[in-house]
Amino acid sequence: MQSRWLSPTEKHIMSKNDDQGRPPPPKTTTPAVREEERFPDPIEALTSGLGDDPALGDLIAFRQSRPDLKEAARMSRQFNNEAHRVAYAVGGHPQATTVASGLGLAALLFDSLVSVWPVDSLDEVDAKLALARARGPFGTDQEADYVASLEPATARRIRLMRAAFHVGELTVPPAPPAPSLDDRNLAAWPRLRYDLRDLLPLRGGQPVLTIAPESWIAFARSGPDFGGLRDRIVRMLATAERLFELARANEDGKSRELRLAAEGAQMLAYLTACQAMVWQARSKADLDVKRDVARIINDRACRPDPLHQQAAVRHIVDEAIWVHRRLGLSEPALFTPDWTEIV
Repeated sequence: MQSRWLSPTEKHIMSKNDDQGRPPPPKTTTPAVREEERFPDPIEALTSGLGDDPALGDLIAFRQSRPDLKEAARMSRQFNNEAHRVAYAVGGHPQATTVASGLGLAALLFDSLVSVWPVDSLDEVDAKLALARARGPFGTDQEADYVASLEPATARRIRLMRAAFHVGELTVPPAPPAPSLDDRNLAAWPRLRYDLRDLLPLRGGQPVLTIAPESWIAFARSGPDFGGLRDRIVRMLATAERLFELARANEDGKSRELRLAAEGAQMLAYLTACQAMVWQARSKADLDVKRDVARIINDRACRPDPLHQQAAVRHIVDEAIWVHRRLGLSEPALFTPDWTEIV
């Protein structure tokens, strides 16, 4: 993989974590962004070094990399919570709606990273479950003695979110140990292995992040080259299919390496698809490309692509529409694809 300069924020995202976790970050932690630079798109930060035609070794290295999904989950919630603070703060910024939209877009990009990435260790399990709990609706929230009253669209959204953050039926991370008779500081005793409520300020109130509002305004008004994203999705899906075929043929005994590279290409395709769905269309041409991306992903419903990755794109579309409304996009730009049902 080509080396490139990383901002402090990108280095924070890409830092490797072991299964034992690390001390929780202080509640005042905010990304380090220079005054003259815009907040980096975390998916772009992770994938831009691969270039347009990654080598087999690049795809294997990408598949075996370990971005800090726990930190990505924490930043997703931090930005989402801050978006609500900014939007409803008394005497807030004159462009509070745009600032909140920038924060919302960043939160969804981190959501995409956490949901698309496969589970290789308990770190990924903890991150996915923590973010799913915080995002909601996720679990069985309605009391058993209450008549079922979910709207079909809401029920579908819940199913997609469950699938997007699913960690496997047999994955049961151990619970934190219960306090013993001699333990103290019980008010802060961990409820879960990784609980975002213990790592972030309380929701609501006045804004707490220190990144200049102008940085978020610039971020909200930026965006990717949608045509380039579509081309990468098509190329990486074709690459994955070819590598899976070669792996099955087991040529030269390189089946494992070929499968790892195929999974890396597949991950890159779905991360890029989420990226395309998060960002708002700035023109009719952008909107047409986004529709193309939705069609490409929808066609994968009949392929053996990981269910959580297919569900992740659908989940992101459902969530991004709220941010796009805040940005003032017209109804034609707020499209909801006619998805093939997968869950």
